[in-house]
Amino acid sequence: MASAPRLTPNSFRTSVSELEPGRPEAPLAGSVPAPAGSARSGPTPSGPAPAGSALSNPVPFGPASSGSASSGRAARPDGLDLRLAPAALAAWAGQWLTVWHQTGLAVTSLTAALAALLAWRRRSTVLALVATVLAATAVIGGLRVWRLTQGPAPDLARQEAVAAVELTVGHSALVGQGETVLVHATLERVSGRGQAFTTHLAVLLVVNGSAGADWLGLDPGRRMAVEGRLAPAERADGVAALLKPLGPPRLVAEAPAWRRAVEQVRRSLRQAMARASPEQAALVPALVVGDTEAMPASLRQDFQTTGLTHLTAVSGANLTILLAFLSVLARLIGLRGRWLDLVALVGVIGFVALCHSEPSVLRAAAMGLVGLVALRHSPASGRGLRHLCLAVVGLTWIDPWLSHSIGFVLSVLACLGLLVWGRPWSLALGRWLPGWLAEAVAVPLAAQLATQPVVAWLSGSVSLVGVLANALAGPPVGPATVLGLVTALVGSFSPALGGLVGRLTGWLVEPILQVAHRCARLPGAAQPWPAQPVALVCLTAGCLTLAWLMPRLLGRSWLVLILAVGLVVGLGRAPMQPGWPPSDWSVVACDVGQGDALAVKVGPGQALLIDVGPPQAGLGRCLDGLGVRQVPVVVLSHFHADHVGGLAELLAGWPVGLIVANQSDGAASSAQALAAQRAVDWRQVGAGDSLSLGDVQLTVLSEAPATTVFDQAEESSAANDASLVCRVVVDGISLLATGDLELAGQQALVAAGVDLAVDVLKLPHHGSARQEAAFLARTGARIALISVGEGNDYGHPADSALRRLDELGALVARTDQHGSIAIGRRAGELVIVSQR
Repeated sequence: MASAPRLTPNSFRTSVSELEPGRPEAPLAGSVPAPAGSARSGPTPSGPAPAGSALSNPVPFGPASSGSASSGRAARPDGLDLRLAPAALAAWAGQWLTVWHQTGLAVTSLTAALAALLAWRRRSTVLALVATVLAATAVIGGLRVWRLTQGPAPDLARQEAVAAVELTVGHSALVGQGETVLVHATLERVSGRGQAFTTHLAVLLVVNGSAGADWLGLDPGRRMAVEGRLAPAERADGVAALLKPLGPPRLVAEAPAWRRAVEQVRRSLRQAMARASPEQAALVPALVVGDTEAMPASLRQDFQTTGLTHLTAVSGANLTILLAFLSVLARLIGLRGRWLDLVALVGVIGFVALCHSEPSVLRAAAMGLVGLVALRHSPASGRGLRHLCLAVVGLTWIDPWLSHSIGFVLSVLACLGLLVWGRPWSLALGRWLPGWLAEAVAVPLAAQLATQPVVAWLSGSVSLVGVLANALAGPPVGPATVLGLVTALVGSFSPALGGLVGRLTGWLVEPILQVAHRCARLPGAAQPWPAQPVALVCLTAGCLTLAWLMPRLLGRSWLVLILAVGLVVGLGRAPMQPGWPPSDWSVVACDVGQGDALAVKVGPGQALLIDVGPPQAGLGRCLDGLGVRQVPVVVLSHFHADHVGGLAELLAGWPVGLIVANQSDGAASSAQALAAQRAVDWRQVGAGDSLSLGDVQLTVLSEAPATTVFDQAEESSAANDASLVCRVVVDGISLLATGDLELAGQQALVAAGVDLAVDVLKLPHHGSARQEAAFLARTGARIALISVGEGNDYGHPADSALRRLDELGALVARTDQHGSIAIGRRAGELVIVSQR
């Protein structure tokens, strides 16, 4: 066996026998996942939309006032009053440090003391304000963290004690491929380890497998009793403990009347939309109250690609539209002055209650009100920025963990872009465009440019279609949101009449759905961008430069027309990266984060797939880059979300001929349902079965034992050892695809004497420590592919696994370090080309 060369960080284009130095690779960042919908952590990777995260296509709440030049003597000449900005940044940074680590409180307190000393010596009002805010931040954040980490409940969690608890249910969410339910709740009573006490602390319930059905759909506010095992939570989670229920919940008390009324309105909306199409019925509740539970994965992906995700999240735009509608109604019945303010206050309270009073909702309400201030007053008054700074201080004091929320970052940046750039850009466009059209373009453009560096860091791409999609989808958003709210209210009293109004609401959101679907299918909808520090700094500098030039560009119709034509041309072509993909690729390990997706070239524009990665993790971008237009066969090794989660995206965007899976059941039903919806054939295979597709030969070497019974939705060695192990031969290259096979499965193959010799090994289970030395040695692989997410929480790949591969002389290629990885044969030698 030829010895493998060393892998150098600057060049990964190499043959196994000899490196080819000096062949630069164009960078491309992988996708950075993210849990969506979490109030603490912000949106999933797949992440929140750039265009309008805080306020999109706003409707003025009242007439614009001329403002007063004397409203702030220290304000900048351009109307940007930045006097409160240092205090806002101090509050944000101080809470971030306090929540992040136990030494953060000391750092924040020391900084406050230094600022106070400097303020006294320099007689500086700004520094005095910063010192005061930092001191208050240290006290508030320190007390909140102390309350969550000290006391009997956190002590029981550190002991991982089993306890009988009573808790008040908050919101719940499905994560992964529907195999885990997370329930935010408030702990009320605890009895365990010989002690009983009352409390009022936030906890997070983690429910795996079929037991999650007992918790989904519980109305927030209900008081439930359950026995469970407590576990310590991370400091930055914002909860006192994790709780894994050991049995079904039991109702102790119903939710308060006002919460039951809110849930009745939300249910009425879902029921009223039952007569509409499935996508319309899923979008309207998301648009009105942020209820995205019914949205299919394919629709979520299209909204993410087109920058429309903010429409389905509880954002400042929702509040702006609601208050504008209430303002019009109030004026029609003759209300003026302070009565309008009272109507607005009632609207804000109703909005927060209807969307569940979670930190993300409070954030959206605050940012929406800031946007309204910006729209009601001229920029010279500086009120918008002052209110934004006050909102940042107030929100971080109310909920210190928002300082770690990506959603909070995006909301603040989008609102800042609207305040600073929205009106000047709208006025520049208004020189030659109608006012409504100028605003429809300027608002999402300002929000997208302000948030683009953060979005690129999260998603590894720059959306080119976001402004176009938001401009096209913007006009029906306001009417659809208002009519959706009317549908919910009418349906609460008359389901039949609510159903009729719901049909009309469905017709209003259909243009939004069409914009999302059609724009997402444009080849150049998203341009890959490396999520690396240098690349992000360059992108930030580019965005700021473009923002500085924008008033000059937008005021010239001929220049805007040229740029628009260039954008349309760019959207019609898939993004190209020099050197990627190589024309002679045979196998590609797609960079899908913490998951698996292998593409095997079958013919021009065709590829066989082995696993499809997690949901919304970049499979589509990988296939587009490879020029894959058809997928004749998909092989699913097993049914964990990091291997099958991307199936919905695949079936929505590519013709698939056949899906091949193992003979075990469990979570297979959801994947089979997706295949049935798309009329895709499904075949179960076992050891010894083979498949020929052009020059590709695939042979199944192992399967789950027929007597194995387990729930594949739960992470377990039994489920991992059920992975199909396949030997693939293409263009003279042999590949062993192993899924998440662990020690027992690897040892069984060795004991059975199965021929495991291959050129390329896809290392089992993302390079976990559970690797059988004899199994690795029997493969004799010269190249080891490790499909793994950057900075994953599992410690993959394990050092022990890497050491074993090094001892065997295998060249290791990792998607977390090199992006997607292509393998081909050139002049009789194996050749590897990395994407970055």
